[in-house]
Amino acid sequence: MTHWFDLTSQPSAEEEKAARDALWDANAAAGHPRDRTGLTLLLRDAAGTVVGGLVGATGWSWCYIENLAVPPALRGAGWGRRLMAAAEAEARRRGCIGIRLDTYSFQARGFYEKLGFSVIGQIEDCPPGATRFSMTKRLDRPEPAATPWPDAAAPRATIRPGEANLVPVLLAGLSAHSVAEAGPHGHAPFSLAVHAPGAAQPAGGLSGYSFFNWMFIQYFFLPESLRGQGLGRALMRQAEAEAQARGCTGIWLDTFSFQALPFYESLGYRQFGRLDDFPPGHSRHYLMKRLPMQRPNDGDA
Repeated sequence: MTHWFDLTSQPSAEEEKAARDALWDANAAAGHPRDRTGLTLLLRDAAGTVVGGLVGATGWSWCYIENLAVPPALRGAGWGRRLMAAAEAEARRRGCIGIRLDTYSFQARGFYEKLGFSVIGQIEDCPPGATRFSMTKRLDRPEPAATPWPDAAAPRATIRPGEANLVPVLLAGLSAHSVAEAGPHGHAPFSLAVHAPGAAQPAGGLSGYSFFNWMFIQYFFLPESLRGQGLGRALMRQAEAEAQARGCTGIWLDTFSFQALPFYESLGYRQFGRLDDFPPGHSRHYLMKRLPMQRPNDGDA
């Protein structure tokens, strides 16, 4: 056996970087080098403290909004719309042709639809009893008319670009809302690293996290020399086994038309959404697979 893989929920920063770099190198070899640029908007109170905002990034001519949070005291005053409008304006300035995001049935689907977003795919029972929606908005139409600042005479907050401590604020606000609506999310990372004998750094692997009783595979890459030997299938089987052990209902992931769509389909994953022209001339595919419920052992009572 020339290589092996191991499972960990606490990969080192170096291991995570090695796995991601291997995937981005493969994309670059396919003609799509990484061009990710962060996009952050800060919502501050009168004292300058960050109380919410928006975190995302642009790349391959699309903008992805990862987190958007407005504290309860400021909701209903137009701050969410203002943050989204500012993000859209910046995405247009960077030449993006669309924006994508994800939300849950207990979050803000209606809000995004009012802003021109539409659902391109959804996962039922994620978390159980709720639905996860993937939404997009094309930017190939004229820019919207400027809107006045909420409470323009005496603004309670300001929007400014970039700050390192914004993500914890957003995650805390989103987590509190999600737990109140859907119960504990149980976020837990996992990683499967493939090593050559005696090698300190992994040659490839798989990483992601479980969240609301579903597992998301975020990164998956094997170098060309390790393909065609069944190692990829073994990694996916191990990931599915770990998902079942964690009580997950299913697994979801996304891949590009120049990556591994046929491979995932051969493993029983089905497409639930598709994003065309991402990157331009290609498409991004959203796939899912429901997992069988684990049966108790015969000795369990």
